[in-house]
Amino acid sequence: MGFGGELRFSHDALLKLQDWELRLLETVKKFMVLRIKSDKDYASTLQNLCNQVDKENAPQLDYISNVSKSWLHMVQQTEQLSKIMKAHAEELYAGPLQRLSIMIKDKQQVKKSYNSIHQQIEAEMCKVTKTELEKLKSSYRQLTKEVNTAKEKFKEAVTKAPTYSAE
Repeated sequence: MGFGGELRFSHDALLKLQDWELRLLETVKKFMVLRIKSDKDYASTLQNLCNQVDKENAPQLDYISNVSKSWLHMVQQTEQLSKIMKAHAEELYAGPLQRLSIMIKDKQQVKKSYNSIHQQIEAEMCKVTKTELEKLKSSYRQLTKEVNTAKEKFKEAVTKAPTYSAE
């Protein structure tokens, strides 16, 4: 019985560890989802900004100067950054976030499976120990009855037996 009692602590510790890992993975997933959303929103805002600048400056590009070249370069770099941010967000969604979601599902399944197996083992151990204990108690009671019956028969036999004197 002591063996099973000692395992209770490790079982509880393992369940706490599994719960902690699942909570951490869920937190990481939420972070990644928010990061992807933020990156997409940022990329979209940058692209809208560039589109707006293109509309406003299209007629004014007749005169080319260093300032206008710098301005066009900055707009192009911003547009390129927007595309990079959008691509990065899509890659993050398609790769790590999807794998993380699968890992969370796998960990949840492992935890469920572990709990199921643990409950089966616990039930079987309880059944075996209680059944065996009841069998032993029943056997002990039966043997006690037999011993008491044998003692009574012995006493009866002793009392009924003729006594011989040593004369």
